[in-house]
Amino acid sequence: MNQNWQEFLITQGAVIDKQLPESFTNADSTNFDSQHNYLCDLSNLGIIRASGDEALSFLHGQFTNDLHSVTNDSSQLSSYCNPKGRMLAIFRVFQKNDDYYLILNRDVLEAVLKKLTMFKLMAKVDLTDVSDEYVLFGLAGSDATSIIKDHGLHLPESVNASVHEEETTVIHIPSESTRILFICKPDNAKTIWQSISNSATAATYKTWELHDIQNGIPQVTAETYEAFIPQMVNLELIGGVNFQKGCYPGQEIVARTHYLGKPNRRMYHVSINTNDCPLPGTNIFSVKDGEQPVGKIVSAQLSNNEMCHALAVLRTAKESDDELHLEPTKGPEITVLTLPYSLDSTET
Repeated sequence: MNQNWQEFLITQGAVIDKQLPESFTNADSTNFDSQHNYLCDLSNLGIIRASGDEALSFLHGQFTNDLHSVTNDSSQLSSYCNPKGRMLAIFRVFQKNDDYYLILNRDVLEAVLKKLTMFKLMAKVDLTDVSDEYVLFGLAGSDATSIIKDHGLHLPESVNASVHEEETTVIHIPSESTRILFICKPDNAKTIWQSISNSATAATYKTWELHDIQNGIPQVTAETYEAFIPQMVNLELIGGVNFQKGCYPGQEIVARTHYLGKPNRRMYHVSINTNDCPLPGTNIFSVKDGEQPVGKIVSAQLSNNEMCHALAVLRTAKESDDELHLEPTKGPEITVLTLPYSLDSTET
């Protein structure tokens, strides 16, 4: 985390734990409202920059999506798989000038960068961890659009669109209410944060992650590294996989899963009757199946003092199971909720 940014956040009421803001002293972070306006620090995320004459061709040959669709005006979701089709990371890719930037969880960044570097061989591409050169934060809420415009900032009109202004990039993120992602140099970040801080409640990455959970947008963390293939977390349903592009690591497995029919595991939005959220990778059980796990937690965050919301990969046969728990025979109960998109893929 950029030290300059961390010191600034402390002046804004941030409580730092393990180098990350865990709460803000002037905010109630335990009662999530998707329509409320939140200004979210995203220091849990990092950035890899790819530059050089062959940056595009190299990245296109590594990832699940068509990198030719990324422009200076449009970002995309994509993922990086091992040869067995298991994901090492999910990230948002954007372009600025001739360089490409990958936004992903910091706890998998080092491993992903090492793997990419190992496979670049003689390609004319430079891969660099630039996480501490930039600050990432987001604005979410029903008034996000008007807040942005009232403060003279440029808003990308369509979802996934991006705009660049001097040392700041702004990306429109999918959400049930407007979400705007900022990637800035530290001094720009301070100026923008202070400009809009009176119009939104300061919050941490946990609130942003709750928006991702409600919108069915998965992530890969250190706990779920190489745990899921893209279809298990519905990545092709939210624009993170292109089945018409050429080869990439794991492509055969991902394509075979797609063309053989419906996956036998999918990701669901669930609520968990607990105030102690499980870590990603935690097993899920059904009373009917005893000690045999029927799924895993992808991500989870408290939505209030008594309830946790999560994304969970489950065997599709267990979608309607009313006896799901975090432990084999008892423990916090899990209820399957609705996602904002259909689980039936129509892409061929």
